[in-house]
Amino acid sequence: MRFTNIEQKIYWHDEIYTSLHISGFFSSEWRNNLFTGEIIEPQQLQYYLQSHSHKTFTDTVKVLGIEDPHHPPLYYILVREWRHIFGDSIAVIRSFSAWSSLLIFPAIYWLAWELFKQPIVSWISVALIAISPFHILYAQEAREYAFWTVLIILLNASLLRCIELTISKDTHRFNYYLNWIIYTILTILSFYTSLFTLFVVIAQIFYTLLLAKFKLTKFIIFQGFSLIISMILFSPWIIRFINSYTQYKYSTAWTREFHFSPFFLLKTLGFNLTRIFVDFSLKLEHILTNLVILICSILLFISLYFLKKNTSKESWLFVIIVMFVPVLCLLIPDMLIGGVRSLSPRYLIPFYVTVHITIAYLLGNQLILPQIFNTKIWSVITLIIFSVSLLSSIMNLYKDTAYTKVISYNLPQIARIVNESDSPLLVSDYRSYHPGNIMALSYLLDDDVKLQLLSNTDNYQPPKKFKDIFFLNPPNNLKESLQASKPIKVKRLFQDDHLWLYKVNFSE
Repeated sequence: MRFTNIEQKIYWHDEIYTSLHISGFFSSEWRNNLFTGEIIEPQQLQYYLQSHSHKTFTDTVKVLGIEDPHHPPLYYILVREWRHIFGDSIAVIRSFSAWSSLLIFPAIYWLAWELFKQPIVSWISVALIAISPFHILYAQEAREYAFWTVLIILLNASLLRCIELTISKDTHRFNYYLNWIIYTILTILSFYTSLFTLFVVIAQIFYTLLLAKFKLTKFIIFQGFSLIISMILFSPWIIRFINSYTQYKYSTAWTREFHFSPFFLLKTLGFNLTRIFVDFSLKLEHILTNLVILICSILLFISLYFLKKNTSKESWLFVIIVMFVPVLCLLIPDMLIGGVRSLSPRYLIPFYVTVHITIAYLLGNQLILPQIFNTKIWSVITLIIFSVSLLSSIMNLYKDTAYTKVISYNLPQIARIVNESDSPLLVSDYRSYHPGNIMALSYLLDDDVKLQLLSNTDNYQPPKKFKDIFFLNPPNNLKESLQASKPIKVKRLFQDDHLWLYKVNFSE
């Protein structure tokens, strides 16, 4: 399913920036050439989303380091080379995530095995994540999250393997040192893929300290050395991040713009929990959403209780800490100082992975119980979970958008409205997230649509040679100016939380 209709969904705002980054273009290069107020074709925007011989991978690293320092370069370098080999199409760029996501299966099998040593639990973990609507959506997205999922699963499994070898006192063979080297390499790769690896490492440190009862044991020493080496080798990007901290604050300002109540944050977290099993496009306010949140929360609570009751301290402590510490690292700042970090499902991947394994442990052990009645009940529950997940994933395959597209969710609808007109003009400007959405629209607009991209909307006068002129997210001053012009009629055609489309007509 990860490859079915991989190019069908809107190539959204964030994926546009993936293409811009791997193409090696600074924002000033495409902004100065596109946002001039001249009438242009949609296809002209795509020049900056394609590979060019005069741009190298060092340009990609420079652009990320200066303009997007919170996105380390490993994924982008790999995708750049992938595109160089296989081509410039959306399907090719997204296919790197799809192929990477296949490695999740052996990775989560290994992690479940290190925790429980039960093949049935490992296989159910693989099956759950294989048909999870959330993981399939991100397997079809040109972002680093599917690749990062593989790395953090391997990182957790590797740590457990190292600890097991230490506890079993198998510490004098080459295999022991090799496993710590592998753990160190995975830590470095994970950091160079996502800065959110920090929260996973914090959880791991907390786990090992509790396991060692805050004593200086051998695995604490080896873990410390591994993390020191990892930080030294990651320090070049840390320095880049510090040097570009002002740009980081600007790029991530959206995460701090809002302040929601603790109840709303917790309800949204519960809603995001459901999305790894159920995705029928329900809204947070829908009456059925509360029921689905309740069912999934109860299932998770039962799974954690069963885990705590039936596994060793080493296993249940690891699951609980790695499940909740990364979430709390996002949730607590949102509650105290405001923000929406914990509302983004992609940042909850470490949480999702451990949820899958926890529920797999419950289902696997209930299915092999000697009590036939209980086995039948849990067989039905297992069938329902798998059926709902599979149905959700199949339905998603044939949609042109998904909740993961966030600010670009309704761009296909915007495109349909504009395309219905005869040779229209679409006007927008450089503010906020508009450039990414306009470039995303360039893949959806018909050939007869023209664009006018403005760097400054002051004193703007729409060209009269176009019968239908559309404005995407016009600033208030432009909207008021147009509405004050007597020969011009302004009509709002569409609005959601992120997009609003207006149409301008010249009255006779």
